[in-house]
Amino acid sequence: MNSFHYLILILAYLGGLLITGLWGFPNPNPSWQQWCLVVLLITIIPPSFFIILNRRWRRCPRLRFWFIVSLVALLAVLYFQWRIPSPRSTDISYLIEDNFRSQNVQLIGKLISEPRLTNNERKKFWLQAQKVHFNQQNSDFQVVTGKVYVTLPIQEINLVYPGQRLLRRTTTEPALTVGQTLIIEGNLYQPRSPKNPAAFDFKKYLAKQGSFSGLKGEKIIFVENKKNWGFTQLRQKIIKGFTNALGEQSGLVISSMILGRRAVDLPPEIRDLFVNMGLSHILVASGFHVALLLGIIFWITRSLSPTKKLIFGITILILYVGLTGIQPSILRASLMGTAILIGEVLDRKTNPLRTLLLSAFILLIFNPLWIWDLGFQLSFLATFALLVTSPSIENKLDFLPPKISSMIAVPVAVSIWTSPLIMYVFHTFSFYIIPFNILATPLIILLVIGGMISAIFILISPLFGVKIASFLFWPLEILLESAQKIPQLKLSALVVGQISLSILIIIYGILLIIWLNKKWQKHWKLGGIIIILLLIIPIMYKNIFLFQITILQSNSVPNIIIQDRGQVTILNLGDKADIKYNLLPFLYQQGINEITNMILTHNENIVSLSLLENEIKIKNKIYLFNNQKSSSNHLDKDTTIKLNSTIIKIFDQFPLILGWKNNNQSWLWIDSQQENDNSIPPIHHQSSDIILWSGKKISLEWVELLTQNKPKIIIISTNYIPKFLQKELTKQNIQWYWIQEIGAIQWIPKQGIKPLLKNQEQHS
Repeated sequence: MNSFHYLILILAYLGGLLITGLWGFPNPNPSWQQWCLVVLLITIIPPSFFIILNRRWRRCPRLRFWFIVSLVALLAVLYFQWRIPSPRSTDISYLIEDNFRSQNVQLIGKLISEPRLTNNERKKFWLQAQKVHFNQQNSDFQVVTGKVYVTLPIQEINLVYPGQRLLRRTTTEPALTVGQTLIIEGNLYQPRSPKNPAAFDFKKYLAKQGSFSGLKGEKIIFVENKKNWGFTQLRQKIIKGFTNALGEQSGLVISSMILGRRAVDLPPEIRDLFVNMGLSHILVASGFHVALLLGIIFWITRSLSPTKKLIFGITILILYVGLTGIQPSILRASLMGTAILIGEVLDRKTNPLRTLLLSAFILLIFNPLWIWDLGFQLSFLATFALLVTSPSIENKLDFLPPKISSMIAVPVAVSIWTSPLIMYVFHTFSFYIIPFNILATPLIILLVIGGMISAIFILISPLFGVKIASFLFWPLEILLESAQKIPQLKLSALVVGQISLSILIIIYGILLIIWLNKKWQKHWKLGGIIIILLLIIPIMYKNIFLFQITILQSNSVPNIIIQDRGQVTILNLGDKADIKYNLLPFLYQQGINEITNMILTHNENIVSLSLLENEIKIKNKIYLFNNQKSSSNHLDKDTTIKLNSTIIKIFDQFPLILGWKNNNQSWLWIDSQQENDNSIPPIHHQSSDIILWSGKKISLEWVELLTQNKPKIIIISTNYIPKFLQKELTKQNIQWYWIQEIGAIQWIPKQGIKPLLKNQEQHS
């Protein structure tokens, strides 16, 4: 076999891993239908390539070889499934008796990751479980295994008890060290799947990491007295040097730009700021950082022989990988850098594209699950863009100086190949990503190179290194100020909504055809127009035709979203957690860029309103309660709101009774949030097809009242429904739903009401 044969086999392995996306990841037990589909595709696709290429490619391998290609792809699928994490028989998750309730325990385990700050002002880390004691039981510690996701209050991380002796640490020095044995008291729980569409799937996230249980820690009882060592000590020395030179926030930012955000405990608001501006790549140790590091290595070793240059370069790359941690993006870039250094020794010019594929193959042999790691995917696409698209763009900009054309070509090429995947995952596109990346590139290069040089001197001579790092203050300040100001501009971002997997495949198929086919390269503008239309047409369709009502489960009162042909009304806002983790993800998924009417039903909605306004424009704000401080609209009793074909009317305020009609379908929402509210108003004159009731608890009187007029459907939002009330509802032969049990539901004309997530059914 020649190099082309090996290249095809590598592509077959990668294709086999990618085809597992048909049944989702992680999915340790695909159905037999899914297996049949995958085997069928693997059997058909390679021979189809032979039929297509045999007459057009003189060096096309024989048919027998393409059956080997099918075999390699099938082995890749089997290997992938074999490597999917699953709990062992001794895993701690099996000891959790009730999946819906946490259990108070004392857990002994070894720390396997450094603590990192969460959005809820707690510290998170991974713990390898060893023993557990259930506080409600009188039993001894049980031997267990498993990787546990642990969160703790910040003060518990900074106040540690090594051997019962209180030790205070600074914020820049971690109180916990990887490898320490800890005893933590807290509530052990099993992660749950989301109740709302587009919400973060915490259970799936933990399963990808090989974890099937979590511990909400309350306090640390014991920490083994163990000092930092190795790469951890070097990493903390660099971070401490930067924070001493630039202050805590700026020091952490520049540390993240050098070491990657996984190695640095960067505040979530700063991390989100860079992500929103399309600059997340500078906070991730990647090919960009390795390329600059190799440039420094080549400059330092320019007088050395190729062999010495190889030894020095590999040593520096190993040191850098150790400092940043085992991350797919940095490993891929380091492998490619090593190939370049080896090519220097052998006096052979390396093929960058083949080196990229080979490095991806090696990494995915090591861990095939990385194929679905977003960081790995974006790193691969960005490097691929630099190799195949950036040179073409530079050629079209040949009227500019080479350095300027390169600064423009690189971010444009990377955005072309990575933006479809980013929109598919996050449902948004920033108009300022490309121009901001172009303008920020000189600053970023200066900061990364200056940071790397400063880090080297911090390790050798801390005082001198801190002085060098202090010169980075103003460039970093300019970058941070720009990143904060630009999102405030109009049209800074567009919510594109959920892009289907088939559309994503078509988009990347068009990009590949333009790259491979010279005829299509001449018509790249047509390809761009087709891609834009594929993205815009679904948004236009929703604005013209879509009508639906969605009820999202929340911590208190449910969120009601009425989408009426481009106009959107939201009833109730919920708290900040509801907005961040339920409402906003849904609005992004639906491609909603403006809320026509925001009807605030409770006083506490005002506190969280600013969070929503920062993300999505709100045209009208309407209050259903007295709000003297606000000059916004106030909806009085018996007044109405018209939204295309929907008419909304308020009937009462205590308890809140609000109704709306559309498409010959009438709704009535009754919100009774008072714990001991005995005032049950008569609603018999307000008959409705669908009744939504929300409150802290539901009584038999309410059930009798709701079923009085025999509505077609009753939707209940409360934390608990007694069994006898469930039986009473079932006796009435009325279709009813309990949102806290089944999660979000949606009503669409001609389809009726249905749960939005799988394996959820109504009661009847």
